Amino acid sequence: MSFSINTNIASMLANMHSNNANNSLNNSLGNISSGSYFSSAAYDASGLSISNQLSAQVSGLGQAIQNSNESIGMLQIADGAMSGINDNMQRVRTLTLQASNGTLNDSDRAIIQKEIDSLMESSDDIAKSTSYNGIKLLDGTGGSSADGTFTTQSGAYSGDNQSVTIGDAQMATLVGSIDVTTQAGRDAALGTIDSGMQGISDIRAELGSAQNQLLSNISNISLTQVNVAAAESQMKDVDFALESANFSKANIMAQIGSFTQSQANASSANLAGLLG
Repeated sequence: MSFSINTNIASMLANMHSNNANNSLNNSLGNISSGSYFSSAAYDASGLSISNQLSAQVSGLGQAIQNSNESIGMLQIADGAMSGINDNMQRVRTLTLQASNGTLNDSDRAIIQKEIDSLMESSDDIAKSTSYNGIKLLDGTGGSSADGTFTTQSGAYSGDNQSVTIGDAQMATLVGSIDVTTQAGRDAALGTIDSGMQGISDIRAELGSAQNQLLSNISNISLTQVNVAAAESQMKDVDFALESANFSKANIMAQIGSFTQSQANASSANLAGLLG
């Protein structure tokens, strides 16, 4: 009858349990130090992937809010300039009515014409010079397609955008020429001016509508950003009370594992000595 003694089994088992305890200790320490359950991709690969997608969405929504605010600033500049053009056209209309009165002579109308020409030139200068970040806003050439259409990336993903087309506010487009020095010119002037003022109102209405849409969008995506950030936090952030308890347990088990391994190694060595 024969028997055999494998002196390595106890040491191997002790070593395995000690390694497992040390791995748990390292994972717990990593989670606590980083504040995240995903301090290592090996901890939860699928959870890390979802968390990264949520994080990208939160960042994207933040940039979309900034984009929308910048576009609102641009639209406000355009609207302020259009207000100045509108004021000038109001004055031009008043002067045209004045020139149409039969109590004025040709010299009086010539003086009025000079003021009208000055106001028209001022309005044209506003339309041609108003810009945002070097981009012309009121001459019909702004935007990515150079046709007055401005697109705002108002969401976190491709296709999440809003567009506004700012019409050409130059006098040649809105009004053309005004001549109050002749009867025929005065007869045509009021209709031309009223048509031009309607064009100004249409442009300002478009600007106001676009601002309201962007403000509504900011309100909506701000709430979405908060909810997505909360979902990411719930998935990723460490529960420090629970993880501290896990760390204490893992630390104790690691110490026990080290002690057990040393005892198993010592026992194997003693047994080998006795049999030697």
